[in-house]
Amino acid sequence: MTSDSEREREAEKRSLSAAARERFVRLARGPEEKIDLAEAALLIAAEEYPGLDVAAYLTRTDDLAARVRAYVRTPPSTVLLRDTDEVALAALHHVLFEEEGLEGDPVEERYHPLYHPQNSFLNEVLDRKRGMPITLSLLYCEVARRAGLNAVGVALPNHFIAEFRGEHFSVLVDPYSRGARVSAEERARLPREYLVAASKKQILARMLNNLKGAYRLRGPLPKALAAVERILVLSPSVDQVRDRGLILAQMTMFGPAWFDLKLYARLAPGAPDAKATADAADQLWKQMGRLN
Repeated sequence: MTSDSEREREAEKRSLSAAARERFVRLARGPEEKIDLAEAALLIAAEEYPGLDVAAYLTRTDDLAARVRAYVRTPPSTVLLRDTDEVALAALHHVLFEEEGLEGDPVEERYHPLYHPQNSFLNEVLDRKRGMPITLSLLYCEVARRAGLNAVGVALPNHFIAEFRGEHFSVLVDPYSRGARVSAEERARLPREYLVAASKKQILARMLNNLKGAYRLRGPLPKALAAVERILVLSPSVDQVRDRGLILAQMTMFGPAWFDLKLYARLAPGAPDAKATADAADQLWKQMGRLN
């Protein structure tokens, strides 16, 4: 039997999660240039961790950047680099990968179908020093930006990396592999369209898509629904409407599920799964008829 105090705690958690969602939506609906990527990522986490001290984690990110700036100003005597870009890159990598020890999760954990959602939360990356490629790359870019440097996210089809952009050269780096550089030969083999900088909203949507996939596989389904609803704020698409319908159907919310699946079938009649989705919607309609 649930006590009054337990009900109060649950109500407080729901209130805090709702407040984090509201803050995230305000950021997501604003112009791209106004989005603080680290703050938005932490607000995604704050819905999972009600009451998360977003300001404290932002301060920790700022502190990492301050250490990078200090390293650039007075690099150790062992650093013989003369190029200012190389000094800046060395400073960024020294702080993040040598001092902090940031690294990717083991491959089997990352690609296992039940990989843990915590790998997608920025607060967990800062605490555990481990994470998914996209979360590590986001932190890399945000620390660089706060340090007065320039780095952007690069969304490859099955991986996510960063590009350090200096005054004299640019280089692709892999934060998941402790900042390993992508060689010029490897870069030349990548199609040019893959090397376009990902926008902030694209990065956030991809993070949420990872969460959606994790929660659809391992539950709880309401968290998968929460992820897809935030994706629809960032980047509305018929595919996300379909996924919301499928999740709602799994949650036995047949009415809203029918609407989303039927809408997808009508808006994307040429899609390979349009007929199957329409058939699924019709089955839900029949189920609702039997329930009534």
